[in-house]
Amino acid sequence: MKLSAQHLSFALLADLVEGHLGTEEQASARTHLAGCARCSGQAASLARVTGLMRADTSEEAPHDVLSDAIRMFRTRPIAAETPGLLRRLVASLSFDSGALAPAFGVRSGAPAAARQLLFSAGDVDIDLRLAPSGEGWAVSGQVLGACSTGGRVELLAGDDAPASEAGLNDLCEFTLPSVPEGVYTLRLLIDDAEIEVPGLTLRA
Repeated sequence: MKLSAQHLSFALLADLVEGHLGTEEQASARTHLAGCARCSGQAASLARVTGLMRADTSEEAPHDVLSDAIRMFRTRPIAAETPGLLRRLVASLSFDSGALAPAFGVRSGAPAAARQLLFSAGDVDIDLRLAPSGEGWAVSGQVLGACSTGGRVELLAGDDAPASEAGLNDLCEFTLPSVPEGVYTLRLLIDDAEIEVPGLTLRA
């Protein structure tokens, strides 16, 4: 067989390493290797792998052991593997009414208006409303998107201690009891997701 000036194929290199080539083909291939660093490197790698395979003395596991292992994983209930598993997401801010320029003619001494924030996390949006309430702040809002009743909203203080909490109604709305001004983390527990809004600042 006459070899071209191009690189040798993988199959030809494998036959050469395993000694499956005839005398003429072997001589022609070795002549090519002498002048081709790429093919000679591949041949050396194949020789090492082949040597390791031939020296391997490990034995296959018994058939009944393999069958038992496969059957164990096939019959294992998914619920037992992941009890209470939650997707943990951190919401990102997509809108803040407080960042908008004040309307012309509004006096600086006017009471702070309610602030609207919109956060996104996966397939869920959270519409928050922050408003002064007496000496504290009221936080309310609505979950938009994939939502079902039975969810819960928590407002956590700096030490992760619950400062306020409330459930979602049929429209996935919530209103939290008033809390003092400060920086909080809002946590939404809904279906199989736990969504956090960190660094929620309640301050005039």
